[in-house]
Amino acid sequence: MIRIIIVGMSGQMGTNIAKLALDHPNDFSVVAGVDKFPQNNPWNIPVYKSIFEVETEADVVIDFSRPEAVAAVLAYCKLKGIRAVIGTTGLSADERSLIEQYSSSIPVFFTGNMSLGVNLQMELTKRAAATLGEAFEVEIIDKHHHLKVDSPSGTALMLADNISTQFPTDRKYVFGRYTKTERRKPSEIGFHSIRGGTIVGEHEVLFIGQDEIIEVNHRAYSKQVFATGALRAAAYLMDKQPGVYDMHNIVTEKSVLSHLYAVEDQAVITISGVPHVPGVLSAVFSAIGSRSILVDMISHITTHQKTGEISFSIAAKQLDAALSVLEDLKEKYPGMIVDAITGLTKLTVEGAGMQYYHGVAAQIFEVLADSGINIILITTSETKIAYCIENSEVHQAIQAMSEKLNL
Repeated sequence: MIRIIIVGMSGQMGTNIAKLALDHPNDFSVVAGVDKFPQNNPWNIPVYKSIFEVETEADVVIDFSRPEAVAAVLAYCKLKGIRAVIGTTGLSADERSLIEQYSSSIPVFFTGNMSLGVNLQMELTKRAAATLGEAFEVEIIDKHHHLKVDSPSGTALMLADNISTQFPTDRKYVFGRYTKTERRKPSEIGFHSIRGGTIVGEHEVLFIGQDEIIEVNHRAYSKQVFATGALRAAAYLMDKQPGVYDMHNIVTEKSVLSHLYAVEDQAVITISGVPHVPGVLSAVFSAIGSRSILVDMISHITTHQKTGEISFSIAAKQLDAALSVLEDLKEKYPGMIVDAITGLTKLTVEGAGMQYYHGVAAQIFEVLADSGINIILITTSETKIAYCIENSEVHQAIQAMSEKLNL
């Protein structure tokens, strides 16, 4: 059972978290609450004005209060050697810096939004920004209840920050357009906040182009989704080392490796003795491209002797054409030696969570080594590891990977 202290106990989020936790008594126990203005609660949970008044042992502190409380929460968690879940929004740069500092001593879960759906929205808007580019202008609208004090919302800022990473130049954040008497600049991201009634939380991201608009929206109809996320975060931290974690870690932990697929009939060409001078790589791949040969995996290394080695994979059916054009290129670079390996299959392991977890490549290589399988060529990206092996070993590799890595 996870023992929890809730900071902001008398607030809407605090009461929702307490109710949900008490609905799952085998998993959670709310041992105390903290609130600047403590109120009676139907569960008779003790509520204190200061977190340092809490002497009951706990495992996690969940904070949904005000930014000024974050420093005390982190100090208390470090003092007690327990974990912190920070769901408070509107933090200053200094308060965010405190989270980084304390995370060297304790596990801290920090996010501007605990909803799984919102975090999916972030991934979708990030992909949309990368696809649509500068031709589409971005505006973000957030809607919340009249009790919310910060604007724009922390989630709106998170959405903008994620979108901004997809552009080569910095985005300028513009908060409302009242009194502005100049044209909108393409590099801007506009924010508009609506506050009223009992709106739980809505976020609309508009990608506005010539004669078309793409919208990616999320609406929360109750605070239950955020309370669920907060308790999920508390449980997630229980076996974690000191560091900063967020919803991406939860979303991707179970899908670090999610897909394994194979492309048969591959060949790997290796060119050694490549002179380390400008233009060689361009000459090699321009020559290959001139024969409409599709290149897949590429590896290049330069030695201390100022020569290098290039390896790349192609479809086996295009091998003769590739060797022919490279033979012609050797006249320009006579020291080059061209070799080829055929009878290969490219296996690719993919998972969105790979970019958040270390040691994935080592796990894959260990599984293959234990099966006695040699790797011919490897390339990687944030979310993929691709490698070539001999055709005769493909079935064994797939079976071993599927069993030991749950693919």
